[in-house]
Amino acid sequence: MYEGTAFKEKKTPRLGTRRAPLQLIVQTPERKTELAGVCAESDWACDISVAAETAEDIRDLVFLQSKQPAATSTRLAGRNDPCPCGSGKKYKQCCAA
Repeated sequence: MYEGTAFKEKKTPRLGTRRAPLQLIVQTPERKTELAGVCAESDWACDISVAAETAEDIRDLVFLQSKQPAATSTRLAGRNDPCPCGSGKKYKQCCAA
């Protein structure tokens, strides 16, 4: 039905890449050097601005450094339910076998 048509999925760029660098605001050049080192160690792209009159904003860095919980499903498939792998078969005939 849709053969030959290329569907492109829009993906949000990951934070810390060249397409979506970390946006950090610090108050001193020393702090800028310190955070640039932290970003370089983790191979993250970052744009660091020095603004002495503005409060420090390093939320993007804190977000990437914190452990993000993995999404898991707590529901188990019943024998006659569709298989969660997406094959379209019943669970008992697919992954439960």
